[in-house]
Amino acid sequence: MSAEIFFIRLYNVNYQKVYDFSYKLCGDRHRAKDITQQCFLRLWEKIDTISSDTEDIFPLLFVIAKRVVIDESRKATTSALAHKDIYHTSPGTVDETESRMHYKQLRHRLSNVLQSLPDKPRKVYQYRDSGYSHKEIADMLNISITTVRTHLRTATHLIRKNIGNTTVIIAAACTLWACGKDKDPATPTGPVTTAEINRWILDSMTYFYYWKDGLPATPDPSMEAAAWFGQLKNAADRFSIMYDPLVPATYPAGLRSIYGMEATVIGYAKAPGGALGVVQLVQPGSPAASKELKRGQLFTRINGTLLNTGNAASLLAKLVTDKKGDLTMATQSTDGAITETTILKVTAGGITQEPAVQQSVILDNTTPKTAYLCFNYFDDTQSAALLQTFSNYKQQGVKQLVLDLRYSPGGSTAIAAILTALIGNNINAESIFAKYTGNSRLGNRTMTFAQTMALPESGTPVAFDQVKPFQLQLSKIYILTGTHTASAAEMIVNNLKPYTNIIQIGSTTLGKDEGMITITDGRNPKRIPWVLMPITYKLQNAAGAGGYSTGIVPAYQVDELASLPLQPLGSTADPLTAKALELIGVAGGRISNSGLKATQNAATSPAMAYPVLISRP
Repeated sequence: MSAEIFFIRLYNVNYQKVYDFSYKLCGDRHRAKDITQQCFLRLWEKIDTISSDTEDIFPLLFVIAKRVVIDESRKATTSALAHKDIYHTSPGTVDETESRMHYKQLRHRLSNVLQSLPDKPRKVYQYRDSGYSHKEIADMLNISITTVRTHLRTATHLIRKNIGNTTVIIAAACTLWACGKDKDPATPTGPVTTAEINRWILDSMTYFYYWKDGLPATPDPSMEAAAWFGQLKNAADRFSIMYDPLVPATYPAGLRSIYGMEATVIGYAKAPGGALGVVQLVQPGSPAASKELKRGQLFTRINGTLLNTGNAASLLAKLVTDKKGDLTMATQSTDGAITETTILKVTAGGITQEPAVQQSVILDNTTPKTAYLCFNYFDDTQSAALLQTFSNYKQQGVKQLVLDLRYSPGGSTAIAAILTALIGNNINAESIFAKYTGNSRLGNRTMTFAQTMALPESGTPVAFDQVKPFQLQLSKIYILTGTHTASAAEMIVNNLKPYTNIIQIGSTTLGKDEGMITITDGRNPKRIPWVLMPITYKLQNAAGAGGYSTGIVPAYQVDELASLPLQPLGSTADPLTAKALELIGVAGGRISNSGLKATQNAATSPAMAYPVLISRP
């Protein structure tokens, strides 16, 4: 058994147990996912030392998880002390969102400087940054504590010299609360007022919002916060959102976030109402999956009302807002006739963990060796699964890849950079991944692959050296897209173009050529409950190409709904996959779909331009 297959088996058997144990240790779901990812990354590093006959690996993972938690705690305790002489300021004096953004930029610059330091000062500094004491460092490097202190002073001096006074980077940037002030104003006391919330929203938007020009000078003290935010949004802004984590009704919602499925309605003359609902995607473990819904199933009514081309959109919307409903299921006979069968009740559920690698298949009897990858959710905590997938491709000698992004709503740009680097040709750590155009205050930025990968939204950063062994270096890639392909998924399509030949098949993408940031009130105690996610940047690839707000149009337009029933994702009978295989010219070529022809798309649930995975009853 290969190390890769052995690792996948261990991962599948133990992931949930490690996650549950990690959650008990830290009490935080996001941190538990991060700890779990780190455990499996460390396990992968040791995989060659573990016998494939090992029956139970969880005791080792138990020890690794505890060590990860200990390491994190030590680092959190001592990291600030290790950098005190460099920062000259307390991050608490700066708005948390802005401080975090500048801190990440500083950390990247610091990483570059560290690479140029002499070996011993660099190692001492890095060990100290990781939370080790002077004595522990002395023991590890077999030097005296005095020498440790000397190397640390040397490293600090050289970092200051190369970076400069970091007060300019962090503290001199005016905060959202004290622009141009000599000191921070007193924290408001008493009940939080609408005026205070609206001031926070306006100040945040004035600093970060891409369309900041034209924003009012003062907030409306009487308008409810959500309405105020809506009024501030530019007419061209389709995607900025604001929600209160404690108020589920404020969450942006769709069929995917509520039920864990995607569905659409098509015009179909033989259906009772002239329209037919089609289930396109069902996530494993979701509320929809618990009702045994599957891709390709049909329905004719929502809450007893027959679907037609006029009411489809409103009925789908009601299914979202009510978070429950009845679907009248149906079957299709060989002559195309539709027969209604059972009524299926669907309800919102708890948390649906959407897999990034939805499906990975190395197709049999293909020359050149061809793989199919359905990649759905750009989640940084699932980077280990992505690397493992490409490790398998590398080992199996995959030369052609069909990448299915038709149901990918996007997510983190860090894992998007990893996926791009794994696919593209002649990409290294310093190759440009993306260019960002901000407002007049934030300006323009160019980010390399290494820089982007170092700034995940969650989880542990993946170094480029971890990606390099599994790069396929493809000169051509076949990408399947649809109307749900959005955000980071569209970045894959656009940002790969400078590095490989893109063959895009399917439907035009959603058209989110913009990046957003997350803004929260970081004060203690927190006063503003809202989470603000405004559009902050326009996105371009390394060649400066962007501007796809109306979507990216495929070279080969193929509608999966043009014939029914829908085929399983990854099936060579799926029309998009079959078209890719036809273009590749592999043995077997295009497999015709003998299904009946459907008519024009009538309505679809809103495509998610941002991942919202938490659904509540």
